[in-house]
Amino acid sequence: MTDGAARAIELYGDHERMAEAWKHLTSRDPARFWTSGQWMTERTGGSDVGDSQTVARAVPGQPGLFTLHGDKWFTSATTAQMALTLARIEGAIEGSHGLSLFYLELRDESGRLQGIRVNRLKDKLGTRALPTAELTLDGTPARLVGGELHGVRKIASLFNITRIYNACTAISYMRRGLALARDYAGKRRAFGKLLAEHPLHLETLAALEIELEAAMQLTFRCVELLGKDETGEASAEESATLRMLTPLLKLYTARQSVAAASEILESFGGAGYVEDTGLPYLLRDAQVLAIWEGTTNVLSLDALRAIEKEQAFGPFLADIHARLAAVDRPELAASVKRVREAARKIEAYLPAAVSEGLAFVEAGARSFAYSLARTYAGALLCEHASWSLAHDHDARALVTAERWCAGDLAPLLEADEDHRTASRALALDEVLPAGKAAPERNRRSA
Repeated sequence: MTDGAARAIELYGDHERMAEAWKHLTSRDPARFWTSGQWMTERTGGSDVGDSQTVARAVPGQPGLFTLHGDKWFTSATTAQMALTLARIEGAIEGSHGLSLFYLELRDESGRLQGIRVNRLKDKLGTRALPTAELTLDGTPARLVGGELHGVRKIASLFNITRIYNACTAISYMRRGLALARDYAGKRRAFGKLLAEHPLHLETLAALEIELEAAMQLTFRCVELLGKDETGEASAEESATLRMLTPLLKLYTARQSVAAASEILESFGGAGYVEDTGLPYLLRDAQVLAIWEGTTNVLSLDALRAIEKEQAFGPFLADIHARLAAVDRPELAASVKRVREAARKIEAYLPAAVSEGLAFVEAGARSFAYSLARTYAGALLCEHASWSLAHDHDARALVTAERWCAGDLAPLLEADEDHRTASRALALDEVLPAGKAAPERNRRSA
């Protein structure tokens, strides 16, 4: 959040106090360094901020200075020196477009909170080292960032960065857990031999390594694109790919991190369930990765917005094919072919889905997002395997690519009306009359 706040201020900050804050946020001197919070969530919703109730009232005679009034239900980093938050200026239009972005400092020069009341700290499942609170803002002084309205678009520059950090955290938890599981497998004896000598246990660890490698390739490709975009070196196509990849990266790596943490705890048997081993925190902390900065469903819909508003689908698919075209190792021919077929399947799916209507598209949005992420990861794994064979003379990356690409890269869902009707009955525990139930068929896209 600190890095994201620095970026938002860099882009939109227009006051000398914000310029001073940027120096603090980017300082390497511990005595000068600041951290930042991000306060968006209210009782009315987290991801859906359009109904935010916090009101901003202008301070007479001081342009750009406001006081904030309202409740923030989930505020991370409440020990920070500053925060960026959303509020609706009195008289502004309803909905997300009527929100503005504000900069505030939590304490005055004497160290007292500025119109901020801490109602309680959250009793969270995990990430307990990070204090999260419910706050009431009662006349908190704040400065407008980047002019009135369109605050959601402005703060997006912050959470696009935090989403990438989220992915870095996800793969770090996967790597840490796998390192512990590998070490344990070389020491724990069961049924007369080490766990590392049991073929089934090795298969479990190998599958975790493949998931980690795919997640790492996605993450650091996104990091590369972010660096190019921030320094003005990215092409229009690369910027569009970054816009598309960011929500896909966050949603996919977060879900895989939770699954990996669960598998890793299981690999320790009963020891994985005991607090004094220090292992359960991996699973508790990983669970939040799929929640904050956008849930899986919210990010799946955000990927659709990137296609609709930023026209990111074409550049994204073109990048996949460009990477595959550079892979010329015969050992990878079958894997490259599978990724190409998955990309073509995805390309054909979208216009057909759109023709079926919005409900069809939205119902299949999660499987569509997974398909995009898995297929892109397949292209990156093939590219890396080609490089590794040429430079490292190591076939592990080849095996990783082969096994990844042998799976279902594009698990697309055909969410027609019959399917959605049945899903509603299952989801809401409603009776589904026999005459309404069409014979279930394979609803994955052919």
